Amino acid sequence: MGQAPMHLMDDNSVTEMPDWDPETPVAVLTQTTLSVGDTASAIDAIKEQFPNSQIRNDICYATTNRQDAVSKMASLVDLALVIGAQNSSNCNRLLELAKSLGVHAYLINGPGELRPEWVVDVKVVGIASGASTPEILVEEVIRALKPEKVTLLEGVEENITFTMPRELQ
Repeated sequence: MGQAPMHLMDDNSVTEMPDWDPETPVAVLTQTTLSVGDTASAIDAIKEQFPNSQIRNDICYATTNRQDAVSKMASLVDLALVIGAQNSSNCNRLLELAKSLGVHAYLINGPGELRPEWVVDVKVVGIASGASTPEILVEEVIRALKPEKVTLLEGVEENITFTMPRELQ
């Protein structure tokens, strides 16, 4: 921030655009764990006011994939459990997304936080986890639920590789 004039905005302040000339050179950098939809809305608003803006969308591929999976899962389940830490931005976005799609949802950090009343009259439970949630926690929650059947949703295979910038090679 100390190197150039900067305006910080979060996904809740899209209407609070800086009062700059529309021809001002603008660079947009996004945080890695924001909601994909909210980020797209913010970028659209910025492009509208600053048509020549340069966009660097760094939303983490794992975040994008998990949000896409929750979107697909929401219409198939009666309850969604997001497994991960309460302070995880990624997990909280997944929870918010599930709820926004009309699914009862809870954020838990493991099987010890499951509540029996959550699954009363529930036929299908969907499980999602944050990008940094250990797989063992997911497995423990599944075991604690004692499902008759586990179905995996098809998703994007995460086989991303990163290349060094030319100037660093």
